[in-house]
Amino acid sequence: MTHTYRIADDVAWVSLEDLDVGDQPTAYLTRVPKGLPIMLEGSACLVWLALAEGGTLEEVTAATAAMADLAVEDVRNDVSALVDQLVVIRVVDEE
Repeated sequence: MTHTYRIADDVAWVSLEDLDVGDQPTAYLTRVPKGLPIMLEGSACLVWLALAEGGTLEEVTAATAAMADLAVEDVRNDVSALVDQLVVIRVVDEE
């Protein structure tokens, strides 16, 4: 069975170049209404942006690799680990 991943419905988030930290892409997110703020920088932000499109882990990994201009093999383990963590803290849904 192949799982798909997407940002949870109760998560509000923003990622704008004006809000980036230095030259690192940055996303700010929280669960609404009572979540703590979370900041994802650099490659973690790229994973988040890929999750915004939703998809299987392979699709999210491929999108992240493309944004980072890296080979899928170079990011696969890190993307998988971060997606797992985001599911645990319930900001990403696994279906």
